[in-house]
Amino acid sequence: MFSPTASLLPYAQATATQQAQALLYLQARLQLHFPTLPERPFIRTLAECRPALLLTGTQVSLAYPELTQLVQYLGNAPELPVLDPPLYGWSALKLAQYILHTNELAVSALIELACALNIHCGPHLGALLRRLARPYPLAEQVVQAQLWNLPGSPRLPPGIPGGGPAPDSLVVEHLLQQLIP
Repeated sequence: MFSPTASLLPYAQATATQQAQALLYLQARLQLHFPTLPERPFIRTLAECRPALLLTGTQVSLAYPELTQLVQYLGNAPELPVLDPPLYGWSALKLAQYILHTNELAVSALIELACALNIHCGPHLGALLRRLARPYPLAEQVVQAQLWNLPGSPRLPPGIPGGGPAPDSLVVEHLLQQLIP
């Protein structure tokens, strides 16, 4: 959180001096993230996003959630070079692994459902199962963009089921057709 003596000030109510201090704070905090980004995108980002400023006495800063959102917004600045291949952070990797793990668990659950039940699913459960049984291409792209065989590379997540039919396979489609009329 932030200091108990700090107060939040809406960006629109800030003086020109406070807005200039916010700009300096933002540039200083994000220098390592965007070393080649000129001042103009920072100015534009503050003007468009209008984050609440954190005031501690005469010091102006930004709370962590606002700073995080500004990093994401600046990451899409047209002044930044387009990277090929795209770079994904650890958070994106963890989310992608979670999604793909969920797909594999859904396929395992689908097999259990098809074997245990001799009934048909309703439209909502059927739509959910169909959606979960298909891998999300962006999640696969994020995972494939990582180097997994180097020291210091991320570890593969523990507990991925594996061994069963692959999500989006013909076997899975047959099981879905059994459960969903």
